[in-house]
Amino acid sequence: MAVATAVKPSLTIKQYFAATPAQVYKAWTDPKALAQWMGPIGTTAVEADADVRVGGRYHIRMIVPGDEHNVSGVYREVVPNEKLVFTWAWRTTPERESLVTVLLKPHDAGTMMTFTHEQFFDEDARDRHQKGWTGTFTKLGTYLHVESSKAVSPGRPHGKFVWNELNTYDVEAAKSFLGSTLGWSFDATPIPGGTYWIINNGEERAGGIFDMSVNPQCAHIPEHWLSYVAVDDVDTRYKAALAAGAREGRAPFDIPGVGRIAIFAQPGGATVAWITPKPM
Repeated sequence: MAVATAVKPSLTIKQYFAATPAQVYKAWTDPKALAQWMGPIGTTAVEADADVRVGGRYHIRMIVPGDEHNVSGVYREVVPNEKLVFTWAWRTTPERESLVTVLLKPHDAGTMMTFTHEQFFDEDARDRHQKGWTGTFTKLGTYLHVESSKAVSPGRPHGKFVWNELNTYDVEAAKSFLGSTLGWSFDATPIPGGTYWIINNGEERAGGIFDMSVNPQCAHIPEHWLSYVAVDDVDTRYKAALAAGAREGRAPFDIPGVGRIAIFAQPGGATVAWITPKPM
């Protein structure tokens, strides 16, 4: 009599990036690039080694506050700019080896990435990895945006609007309104203390939604949209803005994997955010 074999949990994430397949492939295979985006939000540093060939090994060390996480594996398939297949095992649980497949296809002047992670030990492992990968791919999108900006405009993307963010106390009402009127969809990204929502216009990222209700510092601030302008050195530029009559809002602070940000009101009263994206 045949014995049924339990199907191990898996996850699939499809994500569009405004970058070429070659740029996305390089982000996955160049150790210096991996160090800029790999790891969930909250990761403070990454060290990576990658021998990208069939049978070659990789190792990634992710530093988080008070701890570190090490993962490694072997490349099983390597098709430049199109496909990567590799095993995935944490140093703490080497017996729980899983499998990652990254497929890259040209799509609307960018790349559609189909990411599959399968053969998880159990559903809890699958769910924890899904949360981690969601935040990680938010960082990958930021990294690719900056790299693409460098490719289009030599030097740094200084002076360009790079992000728009709705700050609201009622995320569900905002999502309902924007979804019904503009057709936008939304992806949840875990962040310290809550959830950040990525706004999707079809397969392209249009901005984000920040929940002010979880941050006491936001008390009495009305709901508003906040635009982000890339600058070459946010600390220096912020000081110059204050000297030129801007009103102090929030002094430069870091968001790991995203960049360094300052928020202030221009002399006329309009609030704006300046960001030195990571890397820049």
